Amino acid sequence: MKYLLSFLLFGLSLITLAAQNGDHMKMMSDFTPEQQAILKTKKMAVQLDLSSSQQDQILVINKKMAADHKKRMESHKAIMENDKKPTSDEKFKMMNEMYDTQIAHQNQMKKILSDDQYASWRKSKMSKMHKKGMKDKMGKGGMHKKDASSSSKHKEMMKEKNKS
Repeated sequence: MKYLLSFLLFGLSLITLAAQNGDHMKMMSDFTPEQQAILKTKKMAVQLDLSSSQQDQILVINKKMAADHKKRMESHKAIMENDKKPTSDEKFKMMNEMYDTQIAHQNQMKKILSDDQYASWRKSKMSKMHKKGMKDKMGKGGMHKKDASSSSKHKEMMKEKNKS
């Protein structure tokens, strides 16, 4: 009985956390890339105790990253609307570009941040990646009910399309 109660409390806390995270992501998507970059830079300034010159340098990087991210998301959205799946070569190219961007970003941050700040930044990045990985392992990739229903509708439409 004790284990059942513990399991239920754990599950409830995971659901609550997932709902809060989804709200945050939806709110961030309402902002322009420049606004997102400013907020991200300020959050980093609070977490890492950045100097004003570090904030200025990181703001430039964050603006570029936010603009690039918006372009990639629009491109991905266009592909998904056309129901066209990328080929393995296209997937490889996209993933290769993504990792090149991440490596360049790390190198830039390493130049700007002190050793302690960089270690703290890396630790927070790894923690976020670990949390995302846990969501994926929990099932449905952390989808919300609305996302899951739209995904099932998409699958049904694809089945009907393939039948004809």
